[in-house]
Amino acid sequence: MSELLSFRSLYARDERHAILAGLSLHVNRGETVAIVGESGCGKTMSIGALLSILPDDVRITSGSIIFDGEDVLKYSGKERMARLYSRIGFVPQNTSDSLYPLMTVSKVMTDAYVRSHPDAGRKHAAEKAAILLSSLGIEDAERVLSLYPSQLSGGMKQRINIASALMGDIDLLVADEPTSALDIHIRRQIESLYASLSGREGLAMLVVSHDLGFVRSIADRVYVMYAGRIIEEGLSDEIFSDPAHPYTKALMTLGTMGARDREHDLPEFGRPSSDIDRESPACAFLPRCSCRKDQCAGPVGYACISDTHFVRCVL
Repeated sequence: MSELLSFRSLYARDERHAILAGLSLHVNRGETVAIVGESGCGKTMSIGALLSILPDDVRITSGSIIFDGEDVLKYSGKERMARLYSRIGFVPQNTSDSLYPLMTVSKVMTDAYVRSHPDAGRKHAAEKAAILLSSLGIEDAERVLSLYPSQLSGGMKQRINIASALMGDIDLLVADEPTSALDIHIRRQIESLYASLSGREGLAMLVVSHDLGFVRSIADRVYVMYAGRIIEEGLSDEIFSDPAHPYTKALMTLGTMGARDREHDLPEFGRPSSDIDRESPACAFLPRCSCRKDQCAGPVGYACISDTHFVRCVL
């Protein structure tokens, strides 16, 4: 598979400290990649860097984001969004807030498409929207297109957001916490839906999630993120069956990190330190790790466990 997207040594910071500290990862065409890690590790910020939706006080200081062979960071935020709209679809975490309450589903789904495809026309866009909704398991799509967000369930809003993201015949679907705030029944439906999307020819997906069960069911490869950098990467089976980093092993004991009482409290390792120097070459997990050695305080590089499995740990 050829490479579609890559983050290369990306650094970003706010007014006080580093947010991303040399983030490097890649997504191949037709591949589903997941980023996992606790809240605050930088997962959502990495998406924001790509799509130019970072908070106002966060700026990218160095590195590159290569999409289809071109460094998209050379463009301003608005120009980057305009260039990537037809190539990248985005499903935000809060599906309720992303649907305008005074607009019908049809208007939500077709407005941006018509602006970027002026020759298509509103009728063609509405027909395309209905076909997409039907393909995602929504019955009576014509009726659903006439509804307002207040008339939709959480699971329906998720499907509509996914369909909206697919309107542009995209190469990459980016999803931020797609199963958060859903009950177990709806979560399983959405999990099945994303699994079916991963089989679409040529469509790559980049997903960030707390839900490790969901990740295991859909991802080809997994990146484990901590303190703004990748500390382990590998095929999904390798990460879940044979985790190498102490942090990854701890995450695997949880299954999901979405519950409030679990987000900041790992078995054995406790809570994240608030004073991590994310730009230090030392292991960022050092303050929490009971397995630490003297070498952990020095530069820690990647160790190769297999051709596809890498870990940033002296162990």
